[in-house]
Amino acid sequence: MDQGKLKDSGNLSFSVSTGNMKDESRIVTEKETQPFVSQKASNSLKSREIQVIKAWFQQIIDSLGLASLQSFPTRELAESFPGVIAGIADAIADPAATHLRRREVTEVSALLARLRKDDNSIEQFVDDYALLKRLMFEAAAADLRQSDSAVLNISRNLDEGFSSILKEGMKAYIEQHSSRLQHLADTDALTGLHNVRYFRSQLHKNLEMYKRYRIPFSLLMIDLDNLKELNDASGHQTGDLALKHLSSIMADEKRETDIAVRYGGDEFFLVLPGTGASAGERLAYRIVRRVRQLNIRSSGRDITGVSIGVVSCPDNGSDVGTLRAKADRALHLAKAIGGSSVACFQEFYES
Repeated sequence: MDQGKLKDSGNLSFSVSTGNMKDESRIVTEKETQPFVSQKASNSLKSREIQVIKAWFQQIIDSLGLASLQSFPTRELAESFPGVIAGIADAIADPAATHLRRREVTEVSALLARLRKDDNSIEQFVDDYALLKRLMFEAAAADLRQSDSAVLNISRNLDEGFSSILKEGMKAYIEQHSSRLQHLADTDALTGLHNVRYFRSQLHKNLEMYKRYRIPFSLLMIDLDNLKELNDASGHQTGDLALKHLSSIMADEKRETDIAVRYGGDEFFLVLPGTGASAGERLAYRIVRRVRQLNIRSSGRDITGVSIGVVSCPDNGSDVGTLRAKADRALHLAKAIGGSSVACFQEFYES
């Protein structure tokens, strides 16, 4: 029995030893094979460079509209693409080689962006890249053994799945950041109210709504009284603070659908959709009272007063020029009677 155990132990020992030898042999073989497979795939891609470019060109051209076809950068892409594909082929064998082709990559990326300049779909833009990647995968795998190709197929399938996630992620990112950029483009930096650009578009929009559906609106032209004197006496920081105070009061008093605008300097507007002159006048008086209360509490240090001219569409006009001119005349009357006042154009026009 002791000998049997020893024999079994010997067999076991031999078996384990043999297994280790096989494992070590397999690891060595794999380590030796990996560079060979990479170099073979690299050479395979390089040898099929022209086929990849032609196949990509053909499929992209088939998907483009006439306008894009007329400006298709065939010559520029034909000059830059070989360098990019050669760089990727080099990177298959040696990933450190990618930096050598930076210029060509930048040129081709700019040209690919130009192809879809008339197409707002990020999906098509990503698909152009995915097509190029698929063609290069196929070219790189063309000369490999079936077992090596299987590894590349797994990598390709994983990459294609990831591309679909990337496409959705890029679309969401662009939508969110486009919205943010649009907000910044429409916003006054100091007060956070809408700016002149947004005011003009909304004024035209409300005029169009009146012409189509007979929906009235009112326009309040607002001016901070004696801002120059406040700046001279206490500095521009105090003047900026007064503008912010007025902006905050306007934002508090208006409805969610109303549009508060800093036009520039000490001049503001409120566009009140679906609102007649009497409701616009009541809002104007609330703003004047709030500013007056702040003036009293701060003994005139934080803010002076505010004057407001009120006009409405269609009562005072149904075009931009007429409404702006009458709002300006109403504002001048409010200032002429001492400031911290409200004047509706009709009140003095009819008299």
